[in-house]
Amino acid sequence: MANLKQIHNKIKSVSNLSKITSALEIVSTIKLQKTKDKSDALKNYLLDLMMILNSVGNKLDLFKPKENETKKTLNVIISTDRGQCGSINAKLLRFVNDEHKDTKEDSDFYVVGKKGLSYISRGGYNVVGTLSIKDDFKDEDLLPLYDFLKIALEKREYKEIKIYFNFFKNSLTQIPTSIQLFPLSMDVFQRFVGDLGIEYKYNVNIWKKELLIEPNPREFLKEVYRQMRSYMVTAAIIQNKTGEHAARMIAMKNAKDNSKSIINSLTLSFNKARQASVTQEISEIVSAKIALED
Repeated sequence: MANLKQIHNKIKSVSNLSKITSALEIVSTIKLQKTKDKSDALKNYLLDLMMILNSVGNKLDLFKPKENETKKTLNVIISTDRGQCGSINAKLLRFVNDEHKDTKEDSDFYVVGKKGLSYISRGGYNVVGTLSIKDDFKDEDLLPLYDFLKIALEKREYKEIKIYFNFFKNSLTQIPTSIQLFPLSMDVFQRFVGDLGIEYKYNVNIWKKELLIEPNPREFLKEVYRQMRSYMVTAAIIQNKTGEHAARMIAMKNAKDNSKSIINSLTLSFNKARQASVTQEISEIVSAKIALED
């Protein structure tokens, strides 16, 4: 009977776990849809930005290469604060480690997310900043990162700045990738736009038109660069958040399905054990009756 009680308790525990994972799956599905909506809104903003770049790109040497004498690089790692989202963090951090395991001395890291911070710290990398953001984040939540990038660029501290994140391809696939934030070239920016699934063709004829730039080209370029940096950082974070919610949704669905499978197996074991117990009791009664008759 003790065995039956243990199996019954296991069935109850796994049933509770199934309810929890089912609820988490629903929550992740809702968050995934909200993040997708935010990504679509960001794409509309990008189209407006692309129109500006189309108009002034060549006139102001917007993508003129800029290099610093230093050999140091800054790497912004976009990870998650919470687990239960499959292997997206592990894949991304292995990708980062493969690229920088031989250049630790010349690499600084700004880490978004507790999971990435834990890994980077254990790996002996130089962490220059950290940030935790909630799922429903706003631009104000990213100000510490924006300010850090602004100061680093003004002081010309780094030769190259890259952002590492998980690119959301679909609900089943998240691809570890990186994008170069500085120096920013036309090819890099167009590839980034293409990866986001946005089609936009540059119209070279518009550069022949007269342009009125206010307050002056220098201030205009400064603001355009700021908006481009902000967009690329925000887009990378949204892509990673989308991948996180999708991965957690799939992980919770798999956990729920596995729980049901375990419940079915335990129920079968419970029925077998109960049948064996009943059979044993009947056998004992029959044996006792035969003994009394003899």
